Amino acid sequence: MLAWLVTNKYYVSDSFLNIVNSFIEAAKKLNIKLVVQNNVDLRSLLFKRNYEKPNFVIFWDKDVKLASMIENEGIRVFNSSESIRICDDKSLTYLKLCNSGINQPKTIISPLLYFHSILENEDFFDFAISELKFPLVFKECFGSFGKQVFLIKSKEELIATIKSVNDRPFILQEFIQSSFGKDLRVYVVGDKIVAAMKRFNDTGDFRANIEAGSKGEPYTLNDKQTEMALTVAKTLKLDYAGIDLLFGNNDEPIFCEANSNAYFNAINRVNNKNIENYILEYAINHI
Repeated sequence: MLAWLVTNKYYVSDSFLNIVNSFIEAAKKLNIKLVVQNNVDLRSLLFKRNYEKPNFVIFWDKDVKLASMIENEGIRVFNSSESIRICDDKSLTYLKLCNSGINQPKTIISPLLYFHSILENEDFFDFAISELKFPLVFKECFGSFGKQVFLIKSKEELIATIKSVNDRPFILQEFIQSSFGKDLRVYVVGDKIVAAMKRFNDTGDFRANIEAGSKGEPYTLNDKQTEMALTVAKTLKLDYAGIDLLFGNNDEPIFCEANSNAYFNAINRVNNKNIENYILEYAINHI
């Protein structure tokens, strides 16, 4: 059986290479010939149409147009281009889940911006501040590892942050104080939860991303957390995903983000799991 693992030619890190190597080793044990294809060379391959068609593709990137090109060849892609597109844009994720019964922070989506036009008057700022209060959370719509997420404490700071993103789309969200510096990463494959991890930051950072220095420990989900993670994955039509949940009052779950190619190094380590196996076995069973 032949499969492709699609990666990004322009992004390499130790964590990313660990993911790739984990897939390669898991594929060998399952008698899968897994070929790593980067998103530049694969475009050339598809264009020239000189390739052996794989049985399936594990798409470990956010190059949604390339995912769609592969699907146009009649090849099954995990996750689908549409699921990747929605998860990669935090505003689209929010909108997709609005009518699903999922509890989300109050969220305001930025208007379409042209050449710092939002800075020409203060109507939007005043509206957002009156609804969300300070502190509030600023998130660029496209971003990973918590690097484009900020806790905003004043109007001046909000204006400066918006100016710094150079017209890139963003959302503003209610700050969930009860989840300061902690959250849950839940890994879903198919309709099953395969691992859960509580992430916590003890340095005073409100974010709990492992890549930003947080720590992780195994966590047993309650029924509401389990139901929310599975509902999110099903609504977004994700084959596999890292679902991030916040801790509301009395540990009521609040949805934070969905990640279509969430790293699993840390959650594997703390749970003694091999999530790459679950993903590959799921793909085999669905082609």
